[in-house]
Amino acid sequence: MRVFLKIFLAAFLFLLAFSASTAYACGCGIYITQGDDARVAQERSLLRWDGQRELIVMSLGVLGESPEAAIIVPVPSQADVQLADAKIFDELQEMTKPLERVKTEWVFFPMMGVGALPPDGAGAPAVTVLSRQNLGPFDVANLAATDARVLNAWLDENGFQLDPRAAEILAPNIEKNWTFVAIRVRPDQADARLTGDLAPLAIAFDTNELIYPMRSSALADNQQTVALYILADHRVEKNSSFGASRVAYADWIEPSSLAPASTLAPYIERKYFLTKYIDSVDPTQVDDDFTFTFAPQDTIFREVNVKIIKQDVSGFVLLACVGAMFLGAAAFVIFLVMFTRRRAVGDGAIVRWCDGAMVRWCDSAIVR
Repeated sequence: MRVFLKIFLAAFLFLLAFSASTAYACGCGIYITQGDDARVAQERSLLRWDGQRELIVMSLGVLGESPEAAIIVPVPSQADVQLADAKIFDELQEMTKPLERVKTEWVFFPMMGVGALPPDGAGAPAVTVLSRQNLGPFDVANLAATDARVLNAWLDENGFQLDPRAAEILAPNIEKNWTFVAIRVRPDQADARLTGDLAPLAIAFDTNELIYPMRSSALADNQQTVALYILADHRVEKNSSFGASRVAYADWIEPSSLAPASTLAPYIERKYFLTKYIDSVDPTQVDDDFTFTFAPQDTIFREVNVKIIKQDVSGFVLLACVGAMFLGAAAFVIFLVMFTRRRAVGDGAIVRWCDGAMVRWCDSAIVR
């Protein structure tokens, strides 16, 4: 028994130490928790691109809670970060939700059927803090880096602890001279915890192509659902998918179509084409970021949910069959009676009754 208790205690301490720092990947960045079981369960993002500058409004839904957590988002250039209104995603969901239609199906007896890391820059610091600011309960840092390991160390020293595997994931972004937006709960915000639907952050940066950072999803343990609402000059097509992907909505949107107090108004100051993608991301397939190009045509599309109502018409069918059988029998009896009362008895002869005797009229004579 003592040996068993020692083994159990050793295993428990090992698991406790292992869980002291856990990283969960979300599509747009790496979500890191310290000493808690919080994880990203839902990710929704609004992307707006005018050909030169992109805005990503990112909202994460977190299961569990953590007083110490961070989000790292790689972007192509130095970003401006602001808080956004969470209600924009409620509006987008309502605007793009599937149409509801009812379809009736007539069924007969339904129960009978079946149903390598880059080198340091010459003399340049490995990590450069481009900006750092407090946004609500968040501490937000804009960083440039030339070495993923040094970036990892800087983040760890400044309270943005990363999973050791993150250095390998972030290395391709460093090779492309991307910058990084690091977000964490401020230490002086004792009551602030990353839980539930986090306040969205609006991240704006210059880029000559429409992108959505996805590499960090390779660190996720489970499949992730990502909803992307993309505002651009035309309908867009996603150049790659890491699992199931579908277009759920595609149509033009104008400022005049918004409600007077719409939270989307600041983001739709002119006519845009809105394309909505819903992806189920398999982490084992992730090896790049999402990139987008304009579709050949601005085809309008909206999903339709069809509610099927099954109506059992077995009784009506049986009644019709019985009725048909009755009518058939009646017709047969009538035909039989007529046949026996008027039948042919010879070529050109007709049988009739005359004075109580049967008379046959022939072509040339009357025969009794």
